[in-house]
Amino acid sequence: MNATIRIATSEDASALAEIGNITFTETWVNNYDAETLKNYLDTTYSREIIKEELQRNHIIYLMAVDGAIVTGFAKLNRKQGLGDWITDRCLEVCRIYVLKAYHDQKVGKLLMEKIIELAKEEKMESIVLGVWENNHRAVAFYKKWGFEMIGTHPFEIGDLVETDWVMRKSINYEL
Repeated sequence: MNATIRIATSEDASALAEIGNITFTETWVNNYDAETLKNYLDTTYSREIIKEELQRNHIIYLMAVDGAIVTGFAKLNRKQGLGDWITDRCLEVCRIYVLKAYHDQKVGKLLMEKIIELAKEEKMESIVLGVWENNHRAVAFYKKWGFEMIGTHPFEIGDLVETDWVMRKSINYEL
């Protein structure tokens, strides 16, 4: 696989919506009832919502592309929303999603390398993210990249409130 990472544009909204719907469903279909899952997908991964997010200066979508195939994406936010208690200048990773067929093909690695590169270019002090406490695969991935748990944050889906771990990776950049 020869994936490349690029910044998404509004023309990519449909592809991002499709990948978001597929990957979220693949991962969580057994955790939520059909109505809760459908409502979440409709309010999070619609083409219109993603297109609107792509117009915001503080939101960045990175796309992993292998030829003509979008294999995954990362959504980043320059205005983190995990908690007022996070006071350093940071870049929030809202999502890193990779199609199941591309797991273990270094797509997540390429996305994380680009995220770190962007954080350094923007002279961020850290990268923060929220990850479900029981998503052991993702927690292991983030720990491998030097993220450490610094707190928790609620994740609401339907009537359920899950606990996300808030993790941070300090960034060192040349002044």
